[in-house]
Amino acid sequence: MEMAHNHNVVYLQVYDSIERSMCPNHFEKFGRFHENVFDFCNSLSLGEVSLKEAVLSFFRNFPARVRRLDWAKFGDWLKIGEGGKFVARCEGWSEYACNSIKVCEGCRNASMRLINFDKVIVLDDD
Repeated sequence: MEMAHNHNVVYLQVYDSIERSMCPNHFEKFGRFHENVFDFCNSLSLGEVSLKEAVLSFFRNFPARVRRLDWAKFGDWLKIGEGGKFVARCEGWSEYACNSIKVCEGCRNASMRLINFDKVIVLDDD
């Protein structure tokens, strides 16, 4: 029961953190993430506490956002840090998110501050 709870806590924190840090369109199209997030979080919840703490420092609780710098650090952690064992599951996550932030104003804004995508403001040209 406790292992399931640990998995759920890790999964919800990682998933929610990334979801609120991207525009809905890019989050929905983040295929590699959606395909591998469950297994990634399961491995974290069963693994060493230091690994879990490291990952949760990149993907923090509400209201924190995953900024471009966080993604770059996560990518480095996967390549040269303790995260090497997760490279196969998380390959391309950092690049996709950094690129989305770079090219999409919605992702850029979402990664830096609170945005409510449910409310759309339409400006008239008059």
